[in-house]
Amino acid sequence: MKKLVMIAVTLSTLAGCTTQADRMAKCEAQGISRETCYLAEQNRTAAVNAVAEKQAMENAAAVQHAQEAKVHDPLREASFSSNGLNATLSNGFFSATVNGKKATVKRLNANFYEIHGNGFVISISLDENGITDASWNKAKGREHGLLQVTQK
Repeated sequence: MKKLVMIAVTLSTLAGCTTQADRMAKCEAQGISRETCYLAEQNRTAAVNAVAEKQAMENAAAVQHAQEAKVHDPLREASFSSNGLNATLSNGFFSATVNGKKATVKRLNANFYEIHGNGFVISISLDENGITDASWNKAKGREHGLLQVTQK
């Protein structure tokens, strides 16, 4: 952000030294046609805008990277249970089972995961201390319920 401000200040200072009309007059005074001077001025403006856009994109990427670096994702093993449903989650939330069969883990964001498998969808909520809530839904139908969570 500081770089962007410094570039903006520098460009505004330098841009204040000469105006477009001054640059056009100097160009025409050298015997160059008005159309060529205008084209050169347009190219100059496009180059300045391209540099500013490139810097803005780099700054945005740096901010996004910094935000991603702050995501806390507790990687713990856990088991979930309720009547007729037993599930496990392990290996840093990358592998899971539902009723003994392999399931897929989908990370929706840093605080929410879903496990899909064996006809069930298990929803898991997290905070900085680990799993806070877990619930299940049948993939087909309206059956649903809460799960008991055991973290290791």
